Amino acid sequence: MRYYLLVNPVSGNRSAMVTAERVQRLLQEAGHEARLEATTARGDAERRARAAMAAGCDAVIVSGGDGTLQEVAAALAGTPVALGVLPRGRCNDFARAVGVSRHAPPERLAETILAGKTRAVDLGIAGSRVFLTVATLGFDSEASRFVETRQLWLRGTAAYLYAVLRVLAHFQFPVVRLRGEFGAYEGRILLAATANSPSYGGAMMIAPGAVPDDGRFHLTLVEQVSRWTVVRMLPRVMRGTHLTHPRVRVLTSAWVEYETPQAPLWICADGESLCRTPCRFEVRARCLRVLIP
Repeated sequence: MRYYLLVNPVSGNRSAMVTAERVQRLLQEAGHEARLEATTARGDAERRARAAMAAGCDAVIVSGGDGTLQEVAAALAGTPVALGVLPRGRCNDFARAVGVSRHAPPERLAETILAGKTRAVDLGIAGSRVFLTVATLGFDSEASRFVETRQLWLRGTAAYLYAVLRVLAHFQFPVVRLRGEFGAYEGRILLAATANSPSYGGAMMIAPGAVPDDGRFHLTLVEQVSRWTVVRMLPRVMRGTHLTHPRVRVLTSAWVEYETPQAPLWICADGESLCRTPCRFEVRARCLRVLIP
C-alpha cells in the first residue's frame, strides 16, 4: 500500500507531528510505503492531497483537526482513495462521529489504517465548499469565528465555552428565512445548526440524532431566547438533552436554503469560516471513504 500522511504542524500543541511520525514508522515497518508532508498555509492540504492522488496513493492520512480534514475531504470526495484520521486538532468532532478516539495512541491508530476497514460517509456541499460536521449560523457561528480568529491558549470545548460567554453579551438575534423539505421558516433566532454529525466545539451535542451516512441534514433551530436561558441551556447542549426545550425545533432535509434579510451573515463549519448568506446546502451522499476501527 502507498500511504500519504499530511500533517498540520501546529495542531494539538504540535502533537500532530509527533503522532504522524510514529504512525509513519509503524506503516513502514509493516512493509508499506508511507510519505509524510506538513501543510504550510490554508488551502495547502487540498492541493497536496490532490497531488498525492495523482501520484497513485491508496489513502491520505490526516494528522490534525476538522479544518484540515475538510480540505482533504474536498479532494478525495467521489474517489476510491480513503481518508485516514489521526485526531490531534482542537475539537476532533469528525473523528468522534466515525468512532476514532482522540485519546487513541499512535499504535492503535496505525492498526486502524492497516486493517483497511472503511465507511462511506456524506459531505455537506455549500457552493464550491464542502463540510464534514456542522454548519452553523447565528450565535454559534459568531462563537466559532471568535475561536478561529484569535490565538487562544484554550482548546476544544473549553475554548468554545469561553467564546460563548464573550460573544453572548453583545449578540444581536438575526432574522432568518430558511427553506427545505420540511417547508419554510422565518423568524428571529439564536442559532441554526445544519448537522451532518452530532457535535461541534469538541463535545457540544447540538444535533444528537445526526449521523454522517443517512443522506440527510439534521437541522437544530433555536429561536430567540433570553441570554440567561442561553447560559442555562449550555449544560443541556453538552448532554444532547436540549431538544425538548420549547424554543428548539428539529428538522431534517437533504437540502437547506438560508437568507438573512437584514445583512449577510457568516456560516462556519469544521471550525472554519465557510460562506455567507444567502446560501444553499446540499448533501452529497456516501461520497467519502473513511478508514475506521
